[in-house]
Amino acid sequence: MALQIGVSLIAIFLLGGLARKLRLGGDPRIADEDHARALADDAVCGFDTQAVVLDRARVGALVRDSLGRVLLIRQHGSHFAARELTSHAGVRLDSRFLTITTQDKRFGTVTLDLGDQAQVWAASLRRLGSAPK
Repeated sequence: MALQIGVSLIAIFLLGGLARKLRLGGDPRIADEDHARALADDAVCGFDTQAVVLDRARVGALVRDSLGRVLLIRQHGSHFAARELTSHAGVRLDSRFLTITTQDKRFGTVTLDLGDQAQVWAASLRRLGSAPK
């Protein structure tokens, strides 16, 4: 019985070490603006990022390109997902927090703590148009 427990514990530690070596799991964060630019380019090939704002916890970001398109990037499990914002209809400003609901129901609602930049970005998102009536 003790041998079985010992072998099981060794196997658990080996699997834990393998997971760490492969960088599985964890708590991914957007490292900096360059990382957000790379994520935007991964989401939309050739996305020419001109402006970036990072969530204070670095779990999300907004990026704008030279054509005025805006991508919302957020954590999705141990990776990141991005959606292009086409309307300001799902955007709500609350002091330093910007809450964004995309048209993609599976993407969900995202609340970003943008600090002083929340009002600036909320105002700029109004240029995206309005929801279809």
